Amino acid sequence: MLRTTIALLALAAPVMALASSDVRTKSSIFVERIDPEGSGARRVRLEPARQVSPGERLIYVVEYRNMGNRPVQGFTVTNPLPRTVRLDKTVDGNEMVSIDGGRNWGPLGTLRVSLGDGSWRPANPDDVTHLRWQVGDRLMQGETRRVTFRAIVR
Repeated sequence: MLRTTIALLALAAPVMALASSDVRTKSSIFVERIDPEGSGARRVRLEPARQVSPGERLIYVVEYRNMGNRPVQGFTVTNPLPRTVRLDKTVDGNEMVSIDGGRNWGPLGTLRVSLGDGSWRPANPDDVTHLRWQVGDRLMQGETRRVTFRAIVR
């Protein structure tokens, strides 16, 4: 199997927490490897995404932590999606997405892509450039939470 090395920097994108300087974010990326077992079953294992090939599935884990000395709430966590991957799915489905570099946001099913001739088509996962989660719940001092999403290497 031909294996293409894609630099981790090409898969990683800066994660931001907006509206709270006390919230720090960290993104980890794993590749999903499937090993066949002798019984015909498959074993799934996660490895840090150091070397990946087109078509492989990635799992992004975005952690956000309150580093301040008081609870925070009402902020957003935004993750740009690198061009080297396409969105597969998220765990909770509560994210908003952008298909235009973060200028406009909405659920994927509500967004449309201009075809340049006056017509439009529904947006699909290939069009997503950013993901955003609204965090309305109170995040206590020292508390860490996470959101995850899946992507496929282009």
